[in-house]
Amino acid sequence: MHIWHSRNHFCYRTGALAVAAVLCLAFSARSAAQDAKELYSQKCASCHAADGSGHTAANNKMKIPDLRSARIKQMSDEELYSATAQGKSHESYPHAFLHVGLTEQQIRDLIQYIRTFADKK
Repeated sequence: MHIWHSRNHFCYRTGALAVAAVLCLAFSARSAAQDAKELYSQKCASCHAADGSGHTAANNKMKIPDLRSARIKQMSDEELYSATAQGKSHESYPHAFLHVGLTEQQIRDLIQYIRTFADKK
């Protein structure tokens, strides 16, 4: 009976640790998505609009792309990263978020958030 109790206690603790690890990963993923949404609102929405359409006052002065467009959907994550992080391929409004305080991971999370716009067009 003592061996069964020890084995059962071990299985219970191992199972509890596994559940805790899964919950931490789920919370972390949700948190990264929420952080990217907030970051987009703070850094991007004033030009690209909350929905990514580019329909803002800034579009009257600069050519702001629709982030929901086929052209943006066809760009690779690396192309979007280069454009967002380093300002590559931006003629009218170059931005280089990597050089103004955002981390590589924040920019990559922003790109994943931008990818969600294509489904909403």
